[in-house]
Amino acid sequence: MAIEDAAALATALQDARGSSDLARVLRIFEEVRGERTGQMQQASSLNAQLLHFADGPEQQARDAAMSAEVLGLQFETSSNQWSDPVTQQWAYGYDAASVIQQRLWASRN
Repeated sequence: MAIEDAAALATALQDARGSSDLARVLRIFEEVRGERTGQMQQASSLNAQLLHFADGPEQQARDAAMSAEVLGLQFETSSNQWSDPVTQQWAYGYDAASVIQQRLWASRN
């Protein structure tokens, strides 16, 4: 998240057309980063719930769904969202600079 913040902030500041434009680019930075950090916190909270089931049916179903991963076998999806390929792309493939640039461009039009 810190690396994303740095990339987004650098992109936003580069877009400023002087000190009088700082408020606009910083507002956009705050909006975009607020959305992203909120999404990441929701994902982390969900993962905390998934990984801390009490022993019982929910825990057993979760463990069964993760069995291929735990055994080191190939898998396409996982209940462990941080190992799930789709979630990994969402979490680690996010281009913060590009998202900020798009929002900045939209704010000018």
